[in-house]
Amino acid sequence: MYLLIFYKFSEVKVPLVPKLSRCIYNDRLEILPAKDWELESIYSLEVLEMIREHVTTVIGLRANSSVTDNWAMTKITRQTLGRVYVASILYGYFLKSVSLRHRLERSLFLETQDLHLSCRTSLQEMSPHGIKSLLFGHVSKFQSECVGSSRQEKTHGKLKCYVMGFDPETLQRCAKLRSEEAVNLIKNHCCALFGDDAEMGSLESDEIISTSFSSLKRLVLEAVAFGSFLWDTEECIDSVYKLKEN
Repeated sequence: MYLLIFYKFSEVKVPLVPKLSRCIYNDRLEILPAKDWELESIYSLEVLEMIREHVTTVIGLRANSSVTDNWAMTKITRQTLGRVYVASILYGYFLKSVSLRHRLERSLFLETQDLHLSCRTSLQEMSPHGIKSLLFGHVSKFQSECVGSSRQEKTHGKLKCYVMGFDPETLQRCAKLRSEEAVNLIKNHCCALFGDDAEMGSLESDEIISTSFSSLKRLVLEAVAFGSFLWDTEECIDSVYKLKEN
């Protein structure tokens, strides 16, 4: 699974960030090159909008920030950085799940609308007074139906609105990792990034890391992409080898 994820990153020409201790220069954590465009290019505009909001929330960098803002220095504890990275992986996994669910429900909704329109047209053709009634008696009713349909379609058409309509149970179900292999893969990947097993205790330390907002953004975008690729990989592997349910 990990090799497939690595291959997906190679397809967009983005190398995974190495062990963070190798990225510290002059007591500062710097991750180069940024690769923001490549990491953002894999999403639809709706998904990208939500990812940019996530970046703004977790690191405080605006989507339209200037170059100066990007390279401004900030400080973050190692513990917080680890938590942000894991949370971003899970967010990418969640977005992949809900975007596919949204696409499916939207397709079903549009097919249902086409079916209703087809049936209504057929009934009007069968009735000798169908067109006359439509023109003189039921225009307002037809218009109200169209308004209602448009409102529904907007709800189904906007991913962000769609997600905001989830109840807690649906939200939890979409966010949950489906297999034990996925859980272990995230743990192993974070061990490789933040330190090996002997150093895992350092993730709980309050060590303060100096870094730029650009480097933080790079880590967050990579983590979100990792979660998205993990969903795809899990789906692919499970079709061949039955994975253990989480």
